[in-house]
Amino acid sequence: MKLIRTSPALIALALLCCVALPARSAFAQAKIAIVNAGKVFDSLQETKDLREKMQGEGKAINDEDLSRKTKLKDMQAARDALKQDTAAYDEKNKELMTAAIEYETWQRITTANAQRSRKQQMIQLFSKIKTAVTEVATSKGLDLVLAEQRPQLPENTEQLNPDQLAAILNGQNIFFSNPNIDITNDVINAMDAKYKSGK
Repeated sequence: MKLIRTSPALIALALLCCVALPARSAFAQAKIAIVNAGKVFDSLQETKDLREKMQGEGKAINDEDLSRKTKLKDMQAARDALKQDTAAYDEKNKELMTAAIEYETWQRITTANAQRSRKQQMIQLFSKIKTAVTEVATSKGLDLVLAEQRPQLPENTEQLNPDQLAAILNGQNIFFSNPNIDITNDVINAMDAKYKSGK
């Protein structure tokens, strides 16, 4: 009986085919959907309410900022009305410098707190979106949900340099999808319903 010699590479290729065929079959049966997280984020009632709240807080901060600036100008005017070589001028100058430093400190702290709050709210909302996507995907028996990104080109591309244009074009991660596999609106509806119910 004559033995047929086979190379190790041929054996490896045969084994790979045996492993790949069932995997390919399982992949072909996988239920896949897409979701546009940016659209979800922008469309949520919670996002709209947060924006309205932040606008109110921003207005309050701007009003406070204007009040503090006006106070500083008044203090400067009161100081400038005095002669520079007097004790009263020195006193008013110290008060103005202290108030200016307090204003600058308040401005930095307020800006940092506002940015920190905004970032926390964005992280919390994104976490809620991920949870909602998982819940919708589970209810629909999906195996995989891809995040859809389709950056929009501006109407006038003349304002973009080639690198900016390339970044927008390369930001497209899905060129085509059947609208039936898009669960974006399902996620929005589920999150809005939960938000309105107070959960």
